Amino acid sequence: MFHFIPFLLLVVPIFYGVIGYLKNKNSSKEPNQNKNWASSTAVFNSAVLYALSFNLIFFIQELFLALGKKWLGLRAYLYHNNHNWDGTHPMEGLAQGLGALAILIFGVIVFQLTKVVKQTSWLYVFLVWLSFQGFAQSLPQFITAFIARDTDTGQAFTYLKIGDTLGLLISIICTFLMLYICAVYSKIFLRISPNHSTVFNAFSKFRYLFGIIILGSLLGAVICIPFRIMPLDRAIMPFMVTLISVPMIWAYAWKASPGKVNNNVINHKTALVPISILFLLLLFFQLVLAKGVVIE
Repeated sequence: MFHFIPFLLLVVPIFYGVIGYLKNKNSSKEPNQNKNWASSTAVFNSAVLYALSFNLIFFIQELFLALGKKWLGLRAYLYHNNHNWDGTHPMEGLAQGLGALAILIFGVIVFQLTKVVKQTSWLYVFLVWLSFQGFAQSLPQFITAFIARDTDTGQAFTYLKIGDTLGLLISIICTFLMLYICAVYSKIFLRISPNHSTVFNAFSKFRYLFGIIILGSLLGAVICIPFRIMPLDRAIMPFMVTLISVPMIWAYAWKASPGKVNNNVINHKTALVPISILFLLLLFFQLVLAKGVVIE
């Protein structure tokens, strides 16, 4: 029964979205509703920033997993989509939890940085996606740790002697924390919309977030594929992260009150700098990290 707890990350958004639809179905006939869809430029920019954020957070996670082995005196190998090590140490199970902890802390720090960046710039959206990825890639690992003891965080739980009771409590807390965080980000993403009419009613908000969140994250996950292979089965990871995190951002749209709207530049101008950075990161992943970098 407890194995179904992670599915709350999907069930709750579906339930919440249906409630929102039923409560607001009569408000779908607002004038000029065709103007409330996210532009193709906004979708593309969001996808690029999503892909850049996903890969940076995943790299940070693997980097700290490798550094954890190094600090234990082991020889670690850092790859573009994984890490490995030679030797054994009594605390290596604990070190397996360092990656998830590192990106969780990183997500909190970057979230604070979003408060001091100009909200009309692409850098703001990048930091928003980056901080969100810190949460989306870390909290689900704590949710499933007590169920899947063979995972990285599960091994850390075993080393710390976290039993099923405490593990279940951590899983429940992290599940609702993830859902709450998604609700917060629903408001944040609505603030970058092009004009106040976009957030005039529930269906307007649904339409805009469908573009930059649903379509943006799915396209971003596709862009991530070249960063993940080989082996090809690792390409599923960006889609899994999208599946368990993004739905609640969209589902909460009808309830979210974003406040001031800032008309971010991603709505009407292709951000070339993130595209360039993403391309350079791909070269670094495939030409350097794919071969493996020794950390000792």
